[in-house]
Amino acid sequence: MVAIAIEADALSKRYRIGELQAAYGTLRESMSHTAKRLTGQEHRRGYEEIWALRDVSFQLEEGKALGLIGRNGAGKSTLLKILTRITTPTEGRAEIRGRVGSLLEVGTGFHPELTGSAPRSAGAWAACSRWEQASTLSSPEGRTCS
Repeated sequence: MVAIAIEADALSKRYRIGELQAAYGTLRESMSHTAKRLTGQEHRRGYEEIWALRDVSFQLEEGKALGLIGRNGAGKSTLLKILTRITTPTEGRAEIRGRVGSLLEVGTGFHPELTGSAPRSAGAWAACSRWEQASTLSSPEGRTCS
């Protein structure tokens, strides 16, 4: 039986655009807001809901790599942020066994003079612990860790 490293079950992420105002205001603004709320004069501002992910499910076996390809706004970065615990899903769950590293920035890890496998191994090496990195610097195999 093959061990599952990442399991995503019905992951969804919703953002509400325009819902929140600045976290800190002046004392005058706070008092005015409280007075309007108590007297029923507060007008709720509308907001727009945007679903960055909707019902995404998959399993990734241990030792396998995952690449996300899609158009702008498809939810690739949102999925990586959920899997690396940068943000929480609105619905669903993600179970991760072991360490996970992601390259979230466009162009991260790519160098025009390297081969196709070199950026991948450099990215994997960056996900290693400092001790593993230090112990592999002098290894004849290069930048690899378990």
